[in-house]
Amino acid sequence: MWDLAEPSPNGPLTDEMVVEAETILGVSLPADYIAALRQKNGGLVVGNYFRLPHQHIPSHLRGFVDHGYICIADINGIGRTHISVLETPYMTEEWRLPKGFVLLDGDGHTWTAFDYRTAKSNPTVVYLDAESGDTLFVADNFSQFFVSLVRHEALFDDKGAFIGPSSPRRP
Repeated sequence: MWDLAEPSPNGPLTDEMVVEAETILGVSLPADYIAALRQKNGGLVVGNYFRLPHQHIPSHLRGFVDHGYICIADINGIGRTHISVLETPYMTEEWRLPKGFVLLDGDGHTWTAFDYRTAKSNPTVVYLDAESGDTLFVADNFSQFFVSLVRHEALFDDKGAFIGPSSPRRP
């Protein structure tokens, strides 16, 4: 669900870029993520919300979950811009994030990320709170996350009132 009207902040993805990213990050990036980056190497997406599966949401994270949805600004590609997974080591140190994540989107306080804490390949996608280190489960894989992004206008009317379904679906 890339916004193809907006150019990628990174150049076209090459095999060399993938190898460099995997070497720097120390992980194997998911094939479905790489396939999406071959269409557009990061940047704006059409859908800006993802509906979380049913789960307990700690009180300190409830302010980041709007009617069961988290907000996505864009998705990091691979390159030498600020919209790149190569920024993960710097951002991890800068925001004192726990190790084991590759950052896909975030504002410093919260992040959508691949979770590599238990494996070096096939990560799940999680929502990470920088202050507590707590995570919310988002999706089993990148494809599940990416194709399920929802447009703003499907959830909110012209005045900003919520009009979409409010109860999170069960996994």
